Amino acid sequence: MRTRQLAAALTAAVLLPASGAVLTASQAVAEPSPEEVEAELDERHSELELVIEDYNAKNEELEDAEDLIAEIEDELPELEEAVAESSEQVADIVAAAHTNGDFAMVNSVLSGDPTDFADRLTYLQNLSDAENARLQAHVEEAAELQARKDELEALTEDADEIMAELEEQQEEIEAEIADLEVLLDQVTPEPDPEPAPAPSSSGGNSAVVDFAYAQLGEPYVYGSAGPDSWDCSGLVQQSWAAAGYSLSHNVEMQWNEVARISKSELQPGDIVFYSGLGHNALYIGDEQIIHAPRTGKNVEIVSMYIMDIGGYGRP
Repeated sequence: MRTRQLAAALTAAVLLPASGAVLTASQAVAEPSPEEVEAELDERHSELELVIEDYNAKNEELEDAEDLIAEIEDELPELEEAVAESSEQVADIVAAAHTNGDFAMVNSVLSGDPTDFADRLTYLQNLSDAENARLQAHVEEAAELQARKDELEALTEDADEIMAELEEQQEEIEAEIADLEVLLDQVTPEPDPEPAPAPSSSGGNSAVVDFAYAQLGEPYVYGSAGPDSWDCSGLVQQSWAAAGYSLSHNVEMQWNEVARISKSELQPGDIVFYSGLGHNALYIGDEQIIHAPRTGKNVEIVSMYIMDIGGYGRP
């Protein structure tokens, strides 16, 4: 990578033997300029953003899994109570059947595959319609309880797997950010400009734009969706939430959640998606956007043409 090449060049310059000729300024290896370092930062962060957005997607998956787990855990006590109650009723039927000599038949019906239960009921000629109905209801309730328990187990395993992947990705992201911060130390940061007042928009969604303007100057932090730091899709998500729309915290998911529009249809608040779906931003008019750019930078207003555009969308 360019960073290692630059570092190697600097190291080589330091280690040149003293016995050699004295290097002139033109012969020495020049330190990278701030512009070169900035370009390196932008290039590496562009690659990193795809990893970050995958990290965000996994967080969305984990949240969905945890919601389903909570839903099933809430359902289980009621299902277990229903099965326990129906088991008592079945016990009464079994006891009566045993008295009439049908115990083995009832037991064989109950112990079979729930999917074949209706067929097996035909063997119980001596049971009443009500008893047959109660037996069928019991087996169906028991089958539903078992299915929900199996689903809970599978979801828990999925959640554990996602958590492990998130931890691995987090280590990868933070290691890369640590490298980027080394580069950042080589650049004298420019002072942030005073935030521009939000425009009085004659079109578009003013709630989205107003929210985005209010975040100007706040830092980029990967995986963050506010309230005081942002990544690109987190800023888009929460800006549209301010207008009452729900979007996922992931660029590709947002791309799939919004309606496509053309460039000529762009209005303030619309979403600009960049090629590769690793980055997006909010259009504010006059071919400008508000976005959360990268590590070391803050939410800012820039030209919409910061990279190749993949398309435009509106919730």
